[in-house]
Amino acid sequence: MSVGNDVVDLDDPECRLDGLHPRWAERVFARAERAAVAAASGESAGGSRPWSARHRLHWALWAAKESAFKAKKRGAPATVFSPRELVVELAALPEANGVATGRVAHRGEMFTVDVRFDGACVHALAWTPDALSPILARVAAARDAFTIQDLTPVSAGDAARRLASGTLASALGLAVERLQVRGRPPVLLRDGEAIDGCVSLSHHGRFVAFAASLAP
Repeated sequence: MSVGNDVVDLDDPECRLDGLHPRWAERVFARAERAAVAAASGESAGGSRPWSARHRLHWALWAAKESAFKAKKRGAPATVFSPRELVVELAALPEANGVATGRVAHRGEMFTVDVRFDGACVHALAWTPDALSPILARVAAARDAFTIQDLTPVSAGDAARRLASGTLASALGLAVERLQVRGRPPVLLRDGEAIDGCVSLSHHGRFVAFAASLAP
């Protein structure tokens, strides 16, 4: 079983489409994906949604690719990230908050993908057919994840680990100190022993996130 996740902060300066290399889309998106992005409206909806349909679709496709790559690499560590080979098919994006469902194909292997929208946060989950459900996932502002276990400031990567271990410990009915997320790719440990399952971490801009699939 394998899961992957990726989070994007639409307000982060890195996400400005006019700041990307002119050939960025050609290098990253398959032909059908480029056509879908080009056809999406580039105008902001205004009000509480300052991001255009094109902006949201662009980064939804990227997050879907990243999440599927993480899921693939866990089972096949030699996999190299080649975004155009990860071909995304998504249902219509929600107009505001909500979920777009779809799939990502990579060299004959298929991953189910959900892309969740919540304001400026885009969170993609990808998983293989044998992943155990329910898949546990959560996104938090990095500043909140810093203090899940104590008041010590940590890096965004460590904040994502804290978010995962704190959330999963609660779900499993364990004291948080009994559960740790370590290594790369991350492994979930209970009392120092690996738990059967997989966990994926991500962070970008103001957000940290995780997804996990655990054996009973």
